[in-house]
Amino acid sequence: MKSKKELLAAVAIALATVVPQQATAQLGTMSYSVMPYNKWHQNEGWGVSLCWWANMCGNWSDSKIDQLVTWLVSPEGLNCNIFRYNIPGGDDPNNANCTLHHMDSGKGRRAEMEGFKTSSSDSYDWTRDAAQRKIMLKIKEMRPDAIFEAFSNTPPYYMTYSGCCAGNTDANKDNLKPEYYEEFAHYLVDVCKHYKDEYGIEFKTLEPFNEPNTNYWYAGGSQEGCHFDIASQTAFLKVLSPILKESGLNTVISASDETNVDMSVSEFNSYLSDGTVMPMLGQWNTHSYSGSIVSKSRIGSLARANNLPLWQSETGDGGSGLAGNLKLAKRLIEDIRYMHPAAWVDWQYVEEWNDQWCTVKGDFAAQTMERVKNYYVREQVTQHIKKGYSFVTSLSDSTLAAVNSKCDTLVLVAINTTGNNVKHNVDISGYKINGEPIVYRTTTSESHKAITNGCSYGGSIAAFNMPPVSIMTIIMPISPLTSGVGSGISTGTPYIIIPQYNWQAALTDDNGTVKIANMEKSAEGSALLKKSQTWYFKRKSNGIYTIQSGEGKLITGSTGYQVTTSKTAADTGQTFSIESVDGIYSKIMSADFEGKCLDLESEKYSADTNVGLWDYGTLVTAGHRHWYLVPVIENPIDNAIRTAGLEDNSGEERYYSLQGIRLQAPSKGLNIVVSGNNKARKVLY
Repeated sequence: MKSKKELLAAVAIALATVVPQQATAQLGTMSYSVMPYNKWHQNEGWGVSLCWWANMCGNWSDSKIDQLVTWLVSPEGLNCNIFRYNIPGGDDPNNANCTLHHMDSGKGRRAEMEGFKTSSSDSYDWTRDAAQRKIMLKIKEMRPDAIFEAFSNTPPYYMTYSGCCAGNTDANKDNLKPEYYEEFAHYLVDVCKHYKDEYGIEFKTLEPFNEPNTNYWYAGGSQEGCHFDIASQTAFLKVLSPILKESGLNTVISASDETNVDMSVSEFNSYLSDGTVMPMLGQWNTHSYSGSIVSKSRIGSLARANNLPLWQSETGDGGSGLAGNLKLAKRLIEDIRYMHPAAWVDWQYVEEWNDQWCTVKGDFAAQTMERVKNYYVREQVTQHIKKGYSFVTSLSDSTLAAVNSKCDTLVLVAINTTGNNVKHNVDISGYKINGEPIVYRTTTSESHKAITNGCSYGGSIAAFNMPPVSIMTIIMPISPLTSGVGSGISTGTPYIIIPQYNWQAALTDDNGTVKIANMEKSAEGSALLKKSQTWYFKRKSNGIYTIQSGEGKLITGSTGYQVTTSKTAADTGQTFSIESVDGIYSKIMSADFEGKCLDLESEKYSADTNVGLWDYGTLVTAGHRHWYLVPVIENPIDNAIRTAGLEDNSGEERYYSLQGIRLQAPSKGLNIVVSGNNKARKVLY
């Protein structure tokens, strides 16, 4: 429990949490702020690949397909609106270069796809791939706003070195013969054009690769796949781009759908180095099967700095039971918080053999299906954070927050992967909660269950308890308490300055040494952090500022590395400019030492890392030199508690409203209760 020196008197007011009178003590407590006015990016939607469940389920009865697709696209279900159609390559029908049904030993018969042509001289046979097409058309019927992407795992077998659509005989080598680049490009575009002309489906994007620079794909393997090294990727895109443009389609190219985020960053930089291929792209795709927070931050910055929409286009994870499902949900939260992708897409919707890599478990032959726990875990996010909502700042890595377009509904998703109960105390900075929050919860015994009285609230404060191994969604009606904060740097407004790689830390004055440290609130219920983590910008000239802590100390740089603070004004080292890096993060540049910026020592980003001045350089991926500036709107409850604590020293327990008005007895709702020793707590009656 933290204390705070109040203004006007040296009275320490210890602040308890918002709790019902008979609440059971919890084993852990999290206190943090959510800033609905501080928007990151808009949600384009949630999605799933059609590969390969649609290849099986499209053969089911119409009634079964209707039910399956309803669970997927309904606003009362998973609420998915983005779907990735797999353009089939197709194997040699005579199996001259690979064993019949060789995919059975891996991904199964479901992975066998019918190509639309069996040789260069053949005409297209558009009756093929009927099952996947039937699912896609049903999705379009039930979800008219659906967004479709077309992607390829491999070219048809007859264009390859191995004569097998699963890959080269050497998994580290390309399988598409260069002399077939143009023919393969036409094949992809012709499929896209056919679906536009015949069915009115215009793919938003066309992705010609899938995990291309890996050694996953080999002749006789378990699924369609094709290696492309970097030079081959860029060479093929230069062939594809003009053919797609000449087609008359509005479809744009997406790339490169690499298997993990680390490799995606490397490939993005290689595309940039090529110098000519990047303008041919309309979107960047990455899978997130693995990837550090650093890589996720970097790919986000690269995409934004180059004005490319970013999709997390495929991921999944194994595990066991609900804990395994929550592991993937935790990745979803981390992906959104650090990559800031416009869309987040699952790999499989229906699987036969497990309840981890899918949200629906089925039997393809028996045409049976059931929603597994993973369905309800995903529903906690995708049903409630809708297309068009904006993700907003939440100062807890265990949460994801978003608001609707009117900013009168806040959705907060929280996850608890521990074996302990955890209480969440949430300050909704600058807003008040207008009514009873709606709460949904998934635990080992509950599946997206509506919870009555699941969240206590009053003023700008919400509190809820999370059972062990659970996920909760809190939907709050909100309205602003003030006019908010304008664009640009607002002088006189307190700021939290957050390093790009660590959203649990903040720029901190540690007795004259500037570093990052774990966030510490000034008081429970306050949106402000302690004074040494609260910063004010004072304009000195156009675009130039001093940065002063809540304790009145100025950030000061020198010709050495370490940045310090000083209460004394200096002639040099205390002025800075704030320059946007990618539309979300900024670099804080010294106005006195050319080219130097606030830098995390040795590229570390853990708490207690020192901050110094170092050359920024030219790389947009230098996230250890990027900062997120969060303006803080202090809630009226701070002044109310301050007034209540200082008004009376009679030694009696007193009751106050949130406006600091003395009450004869507690009223229904949230009250401030001050004990005889001038310690205040917020209590819900």
